[in-house]
Amino acid sequence: MRKTGMFVIAGLLAANAQAAPACQEPAAVARAFFEATSGDNGFVLDAPQALVSDGFGKALRGERACQAREQGICNIDWDPWLDAQDADIEGPVTYQWKGATADTGMVEIHYAVEKQAFVSRVPMVRQGKGCWQADDLISNNGRSLRRILAQPVP
Repeated sequence: MRKTGMFVIAGLLAANAQAAPACQEPAAVARAFFEATSGDNGFVLDAPQALVSDGFGKALRGERACQAREQGICNIDWDPWLDAQDADIEGPVTYQWKGATADTGMVEIHYAVEKQAFVSRVPMVRQGKGCWQADDLISNNGRSLRRILAQPVP
C-alpha cells in the first residue's frame, strides 16, 4: 500500500509539472531560443517572436530590416553563438538557470566550438502570463547583442 501511494503522488506531481506551459521554465525557453537560432536551424535575427522580449525582438527585427534595406551588413556580420562567421557547435549542450529576481535571471548555455568550451548567456525576463523570454544574447566573448544592435549603423 505504501509503494502504491508513493506512485500516485509521483504521478500527480508529474502531471502537474507537465500541465505548466513550457514558457514558464526559463531554461526551456532558452533552449528553444538556442535551437531555433543556431547551427543549420536558423540565425539569431530570425528568432521566433514568442521566445524574445518586445525590446529584444524590436532590435532583432531592426537589424534584419537594415540588412534588407542596405542589401548587406549593418551591425553584425557574425554568428553571436560562435563569435565567428563560420564554425560548428559540437558535442552536448547544457543549460543552467541562475535566477536574480522573481522576474529576471540568466541562462548559461554551455557548448563547444571547434573543441573550445563556450558559455553564452541569455538574460531572461518574465512577461505577461508568467512566460519567460530571452532579453539579450551575450556571446562567449562577452558581447551583448542587444547593445551592439542599439548602435548607429556605420
